[in-house]
Amino acid sequence: MTIPIDHNKMQKELDRRKYMGQIYTGEVETWQATQLGLKTYGKWCDLVSWKNLTGQKWTSTDDFMNLAIKRNWAEKVYDFDTKTNVCKQTKFGHDLFKTFEFWIDEKAQKRAKKKKQLKKTKVEFQKIVQRIPMIIQQICAIMVRFVPQEQSKSKKKVRDDNPNHTFQKWNSLDGKEWWKI
Repeated sequence: MTIPIDHNKMQKELDRRKYMGQIYTGEVETWQATQLGLKTYGKWCDLVSWKNLTGQKWTSTDDFMNLAIKRNWAEKVYDFDTKTNVCKQTKFGHDLFKTFEFWIDEKAQKRAKKKKQLKKTKVEFQKIVQRIPMIIQQICAIMVRFVPQEQSKSKKKVRDDNPNHTFQKWNSLDGKEWWKI
């Protein structure tokens, strides 16, 4: 199970650390990486073996590893395969730098925007589909009003309102041939 990233919480952390700066392009307000953020991200990618999206080559040092551990971005654990201590990312460190990657990757931002639009369109389409039976019912009701009523060719049965009529016949037969009533 993948726990979604809380980008708002992580964005606040990136802003607080001065790794991202909020800018206005004249059309939209967005975030852009600072030099400190790019340097930290580059060292992070080297530390936990991520692909660096910026293309810059930064080398992680022991000081940076200690900083990452101190800030709860990574944890030093023993790797039984390599038989050495290695740094592994924590959930917080993963989310923090994935949020950073999101803001430096324009394609990811466009994909997220398209995904949001598709979700909105899907919800609107579902609302329309749910209303279709009601619309069809209303159309049928309107169409029924315009259909001319056909006159019935069979004669209407005259109902005998006197309930005693059959009883009188019963009594007159004295119980003989009662089925003819």
